[in-house]
Amino acid sequence: MLQWFLSLRGALALSILALISEVWRSYLDAMFVLPVDFGTEALMNLGAVIFTVLFGLWVWSLILTSRGSRGGLYAAFFINALVLFGIPVSWLLVYCPAACQAEAGIFNLANTLNLVLGVLAALSLGVQVWRAFSGDRMKPVRSQS
Repeated sequence: MLQWFLSLRGALALSILALISEVWRSYLDAMFVLPVDFGTEALMNLGAVIFTVLFGLWVWSLILTSRGSRGGLYAAFFINALVLFGIPVSWLLVYCPAACQAEAGIFNLANTLNLVLGVLAALSLGVQVWRAFSGDRMKPVRSQS
């Protein structure tokens, strides 16, 4: 398991799981939070565009990383860290302190899942970034068929 966690394949899998959990969390935001906090349609559309661009860049960076691109790896690490600190960590510390979390229901599950998967992905991607900086040659991820 540790070998998988430290591999590029493991880093990609964890980052994909973090992305999926963040898409789920963003869906919850779009249904319950954004209509209240961003009352106008223009701000809702702007939020949707920002999330779409962010998720699109994240997917593209993972595709590039799977093909052996160091730039894609760096982008995947940066976007994962940006989302990790921008949403689940800030939710725990700033947006929704303890009193709010008691009433948050499914948001607690979504944020906890996103926090755990984001941290695991950041650690695994961080190992890959460290290896890339140390001069190890990245190899594309091949299917095992």
